[in-house]
Amino acid sequence: MQNANLTGEKKVTIWNRTFICCIIANVCLCMSQFVVNPLVTSYATFLGAGATVVGMISGLYFGISFAMRPISGPMVTMMDKKKLMIFAYALGVAVNLAYATFNTIGLFVAARLLHGVQFSLIGSLTLTVASDSLPKEKMGSGIGIFGVGGAFGTALGPSVGLALRTWGNELWGDGGGFRLTFLAAAGFMVISLIPCFLMTTQPKPDRKALAALGPWYKNIVAVDALPPAVLMALYSMAFILYNTYMVPYSEQFGIAGIGSFFTVYALVLLVSRPLSGRLLDKYGAAVTLYPCSILFILSFVIVGLVHSLPAVLAAAALAGAGWGAIQPTIQAMSIQSVSPAKRGVASNTNYFGMDLGYFLGPTLGGLIVANVHDYSKMFLCGIIPVVLGLIVFIFTWRRFKVRAKVLEHKDAPVGK
Repeated sequence: MQNANLTGEKKVTIWNRTFICCIIANVCLCMSQFVVNPLVTSYATFLGAGATVVGMISGLYFGISFAMRPISGPMVTMMDKKKLMIFAYALGVAVNLAYATFNTIGLFVAARLLHGVQFSLIGSLTLTVASDSLPKEKMGSGIGIFGVGGAFGTALGPSVGLALRTWGNELWGDGGGFRLTFLAAAGFMVISLIPCFLMTTQPKPDRKALAALGPWYKNIVAVDALPPAVLMALYSMAFILYNTYMVPYSEQFGIAGIGSFFTVYALVLLVSRPLSGRLLDKYGAAVTLYPCSILFILSFVIVGLVHSLPAVLAAAALAGAGWGAIQPTIQAMSIQSVSPAKRGVASNTNYFGMDLGYFLGPTLGGLIVANVHDYSKMFLCGIIPVVLGLIVFIFTWRRFKVRAKVLEHKDAPVGK
């Protein structure tokens, strides 16, 4: 229930049952993902996969998700979102149980394919349900706080997964650690189902609403959300380089304790996400995106030029502050660029960009390393997509502001 101030007006707040349920579900989802993802290539190698197959499995998750978005996008827009949430999170339980059960590379690849299908649904779906529960005045703050779940997963998931693998191997020998980790991931997904059942969401749109949405193929991509999706693709290309190549970078330059990079990054992320949301609501996307892009660029400059642990930790703090504010800003722009009925399509469009960036970043980064044999130069090249993102933002910002203002007046109650 909203609080009232002394003038009798209701205080606008982001906190409601559905939003809280979305946060809890997202925290458990991110923990499950980040517990498993760092071990995928190791497990494929353990099952006997060669280098080519291991590389394929690494990109399979995002490749399948990208390919499925023409189907998952209309599903998110046109179906009962609560039932779809329950299905998508239950599918996550099944996938992780499959990881724990399957002990051949063929069956593991099949489970990875199914996981990609689940990912194509779950990200945009949870973001859509969360944004639907938020007042438009607090959209930036709400999405920033919602993104804290990802920060928790980034901070805790990899360490938990590695600790479980070590413990499982000590108890049950080689392979026992992987099974224990996958079972733990399934456990996190079981917990995430509880808030899915408890949340209250709008049911499937009625015939009139479905007719207004148009045929399914018009609910794959929101044209007005394409500029933010391009931004997401470019910035994601740069960000994913850290997740993919920091370990081999540290090995090339003899930097011990590289795990602390992710810890520092995640701690700064926890602070930057909610703070950036408040700045976005108060001052707009430009005030957030310009300075945070500069911080993000500086992180690549430091990693590329200075090869020491203190420098790497400074870069981690800059990357956490930069990307931690950039991602929710772009997500909020996607949601604000369309009418409430099209938020599912906008979320899907945003994840098209993210999937593409997460696929292209490691691929192009690997090509650069193969040619120059220097991870520091590859990280310096990470500056390029960020600069391109800034250029795209400069040329599309004015149109976005006009569009957002039109939608705000259109959605305003009569007499306001």
